[in-house]
Amino acid sequence: MIIVSILYEASDHFDEDYYMTQHMPLVRDRWSGVLSETRILKGMTAPDGTPPLYVIIAELSFATMTDVDQAMNGPHAAEIFGDVANFTDAKPKQLISQTLD
Repeated sequence: MIIVSILYEASDHFDEDYYMTQHMPLVRDRWSGVLSETRILKGMTAPDGTPPLYVIIAELSFATMTDVDQAMNGPHAAEIFGDVANFTDAKPKQLISQTLD
């Protein structure tokens, strides 16, 4: 399993409602043929009061790197990546990982 983590740092603008009700349904719909599963994590303040490094982390699961490539470079990529400006001014970071167990 390949996990693509999209990490959103705190910024002046992050519309969580839009992200959850518009953006993620768009991602799930457009990439339905290659996307296996999604999980959204919300960053929390640490016990010592330190703010989270990331306000939202999306974990997108794909069966293979070929599926990742089809999603990231396929016909819906521009629409999905272009939608980011509708909910944040932060530039998301991306981490691609492979599960080991």
